[in-house]
Amino acid sequence: MKVKKLKVSVRETRGGGVGRRKRNEGLIPGIVYSKDFPATKIELNNDEFVQVAERSYPSQVFEFESDNAELNGKQAIVKDIQREYLKAAVLHVDFQVLAADRPVKVSVPLNVHGEAVGVKAQGGVLTVSCRTIRLSCLPGSIPEILDVNISALQLGERIRTGDLELPEGATLAGNPMETVANVISGRLSRLAAAEGGAGEGASAA
Repeated sequence: MKVKKLKVSVRETRGGGVGRRKRNEGLIPGIVYSKDFPATKIELNNDEFVQVAERSYPSQVFEFESDNAELNGKQAIVKDIQREYLKAAVLHVDFQVLAADRPVKVSVPLNVHGEAVGVKAQGGVLTVSCRTIRLSCLPGSIPEILDVNISALQLGERIRTGDLELPEGATLAGNPMETVANVISGRLSRLAAAEGGAGEGASAA
């Protein structure tokens, strides 16, 4: 994975209305922490972060550029983003600092692709139940995305998270029995859709 640069500064915390004033200046408050790194309040440019974040996967690793010697050069991942309820504007960002020799748990997107045999030749319907997977791996081994080829999937078969081929050094941090994709009969698919519609109708009534 390509590491992306991100400019951050230590955040001023004294004085009333500092947070509101900083947001009016186009800055986002945040915090940086880890097991071996003291929690540090930071601020970063809203436009820069939004632009970078929208083009990044959830597992993206960032490298800080900062005037603060303790922050400069540190690598981190986003652990949480707080957003305004209606406008979805970013209100606060939490970063976890990474250690090169310590595994970290990350959510990695799944790229489910291919045309399943069970759909193409057996009349089944593909259902995809899982779009991300939790992995534990060293920072240098974090994948941007995992490919899941479902071309060989037949009617009645499924792929579980425990079946996926993981990058070297990565281990599954979630439930190995969670279904990623399966092919069911068209009849079952129609029955499920009909039951769902009936349930919605009853709720509306």
